[in-house]
Amino acid sequence: MPENSNSDLPQIGITTGDPAGIGPEVSLRASMNPEFRGRCRLLLFGDIDILRGQAADLGIAGDFVPVTLEALHAGEPLPERGIVHVPARRQSIAPGRGCAESGAAAANNILECDRACRNLKLSAMVTAPLNKKYFRAAGYPFPGHTEFLAHLSGVSRFAMAFLTDPLKVVLATIHMPLSAAIESITAELLLEKLAILIEEFPRLGLPCRRVAVAGLNPHAGEGGLLGLEETERIEPALEKARALYRQVKIEGPVPADTLFYRAAQGEFDAVLALYHDQGLGPIKLLGFGAAVNVTLGLPYIRTSVDHGTAYEIAGQKCARPESMISAIRWALRLGRERQVR
Repeated sequence: MPENSNSDLPQIGITTGDPAGIGPEVSLRASMNPEFRGRCRLLLFGDIDILRGQAADLGIAGDFVPVTLEALHAGEPLPERGIVHVPARRQSIAPGRGCAESGAAAANNILECDRACRNLKLSAMVTAPLNKKYFRAAGYPFPGHTEFLAHLSGVSRFAMAFLTDPLKVVLATIHMPLSAAIESITAELLLEKLAILIEEFPRLGLPCRRVAVAGLNPHAGEGGLLGLEETERIEPALEKARALYRQVKIEGPVPADTLFYRAAQGEFDAVLALYHDQGLGPIKLLGFGAAVNVTLGLPYIRTSVDHGTAYEIAGQKCARPESMISAIRWALRLGRERQVR
């Protein structure tokens, strides 16, 4: 729990994302879910006029209490549902039309929530989506949340994980072209990502007795007939990892066409996928709307929705909050396990 907390309820910050997208809507809808009443304090980070305007349009009669940044950092008593006002250039922002100003608003929400998490004023961060194009247009040269949060926290060892009940996947490479991802897959990189997975999962209360590493080529290279990456890069990393983490059964490289089915059936606790779509395809097939993105290696818990800004439906009052609800659930679950440890 945060120091100087005014109650024993977890205090979770929700960054409401790009205000031109569906982030504010799904954040508002999810925060009103009755299952969270009495279980946590939810603080939405965003421009209070934008959020109150959307709440009124949606017919959400929530008791969102304004919270200033000064009050948050002073450790003053927090409401069960509140809005931490992070001003945005409202006159330049409209639903469905991303711009540099909406990218800046998303970035400022993250900056303030991150500061509160690192200062132990919040138990966890839950993030609504931003748009990478407009995030960069606002002056932030990061591929996404994961790299930005790692930069803010000053950590160099981090990994992106996606969690569902039947399948848990960690990515060796994240947001880069496939050709660049293949070049960057080295024995050193794979050993680092395996180490993060094996060390962080138990700290979050997640099982980690059996881990599988995906192959890169069809049939995991077929002994070199279909590619040499498995024998030259992947297998050396696995040998070192097995020597370092004898308590964990590490299998691989496993052909990716059967690996995720085997993992979803319970044969493995976690999978290390080698590139973005190799891991995200199975996750979204099995758990779209329920899967959550978790950043491993940060000094606090961060979960996220598994969808984007969806500009095409922003402002139409039809965005579904299930993924945000799931992200809040996982933040509570991981936070509870982490506190015990």
